[in-house]
Amino acid sequence: MTWIKICGITNRDDALAAVTAGANALGFVFYEKSPRRVTVETVKSIVADLPLKVEKIGVFVNETVERVQQIVTETGLTAVQLHGEEDAEFSRSLFRLMSKGLRRPIIFRTCPAHIFDKPADQSVGWDPVSSGLVEPDEAYKGKRVQKIHVAENGDLFLETHGFRPGVISGVLLDSSGSGQRGGTGQTFDWERVQPWAGVINSISKLIVAGGLRAENVQEAIHILRPWGVDVSTGVERAPGKKDAEKIHAFIQAVRTTDESN
Repeated sequence: MTWIKICGITNRDDALAAVTAGANALGFVFYEKSPRRVTVETVKSIVADLPLKVEKIGVFVNETVERVQQIVTETGLTAVQLHGEEDAEFSRSLFRLMSKGLRRPIIFRTCPAHIFDKPADQSVGWDPVSSGLVEPDEAYKGKRVQKIHVAENGDLFLETHGFRPGVISGVLLDSSGSGQRGGTGQTFDWERVQPWAGVINSISKLIVAGGLRAENVQEAIHILRPWGVDVSTGVERAPGKKDAEKIHAFIQAVRTTDESN
């Protein structure tokens, strides 16, 4: 069953509407330049009313490790989404701090989808080691995602021998543009990114965001086969204000796709 995150939650009513509709996770944006930015006090009050089974995710852009950990502790967040230029060492430090309060910290890493919008035989300047998705073990020989292999059936895949899981729990592919970190309401080219989506799926959990809505999420799932989907603008009536009917329609569209697969 596809994991569904409703992001950009700013108030209790929207949070409960998303939970009632069947969302698996809610996202709270702490980026000061976002129109969906929330305060620690607001999130703390919302989280207190949410079921334990719902993931509560804080979205951060270039904050310090200590500040992220402080907010997680104060609000009761259960996971973190890094949306800036945080490197693997930042993620490892955050993982160590969060491990003191959570059994297995959940850290998602956002990547702008446009960096993968290249032919499959070209380098994209991205690799799973520096991203914190995987760690080299003793058999590691300097592998990087510079080229991907083509199987006899034509499928693309990444050779993962010599790696072990890293501290990042999943990769969120999102659109970006005009200086915005996300929340653009614009889709990316799913067909061109599909080969790299397969690579990410082979080593981690792929979450797709960027311009999703009830009318197109089924196509995105069909092409990219993600573990999860993330929506914000597509279920809003205004920035930071959700529409309960749009949330319900979006989740129903995803569940219908799940049933047909």
